[in-house]
Amino acid sequence: MGVAEFDSLTESFLSALRRGGGDISAACRAAVQVLPVQRAAIMIGERDVGVQPWCSSDEIAARVEAVQATVGEGPAVDAVATGVPVSVIDLTENCGRWPGFAAALAREPVSGAMTAMPLRLGAVRFGALDLYRVQPGRVDGTMISAGLHVADIITAHVSAGSDCAEHAGEWLRHPLTSASIHQAAGMVIAQRGVGAADAYATLRTYAVRQGISLAEAAERVLRRSVRFDNGSH
Repeated sequence: MGVAEFDSLTESFLSALRRGGGDISAACRAAVQVLPVQRAAIMIGERDVGVQPWCSSDEIAARVEAVQATVGEGPAVDAVATGVPVSVIDLTENCGRWPGFAAALAREPVSGAMTAMPLRLGAVRFGALDLYRVQPGRVDGTMISAGLHVADIITAHVSAGSDCAEHAGEWLRHPLTSASIHQAAGMVIAQRGVGAADAYATLRTYAVRQGISLAEAAERVLRRSVRFDNGSH
């Protein structure tokens, strides 16, 4: 992509972002409007718990993001760890490098291709923009360049929100599911007398064993329908 094409993409994305309300959820929808993809999502890394979904353009993307958050592995997790895009040619067949992700994803009605674009601020990698296409297939260089450019624009908005309360708003507000997970982890810490990392690991292990999302596991803890102080889980 040339400079003129990048400038045009920037203008189109920012215009779509403003029309959508300008928050982080609008960023997911704007990505779908300006890139050759059918759905998008944003994952943000959170201390101890790992990457968590912050927005998705539709329910299908939300399901994949929930799986990654629950099992702690997948394209977005690797993109954050390596700082480079991670692509999956076919979500129904090419996820073998992440056994837990593949096993959980097999229970979800998802298909097509996916690429996780790292959200990078200098050497810091704090999340990923996940882009989905309905049809399986390899992603070309032009798509990678465009996706990384949109990811950089999103990073700039997150950075601006971090530095200036005037721009913070929804960009920095944790999703309700994320807040519930942190609250549940606090209860596990109190029940088991463990550190934060072990508390999140306990929640994740329980979720995987039960075949539910991390958010659903957290809700069970908050409802007090499950406890972790007797060694039974």
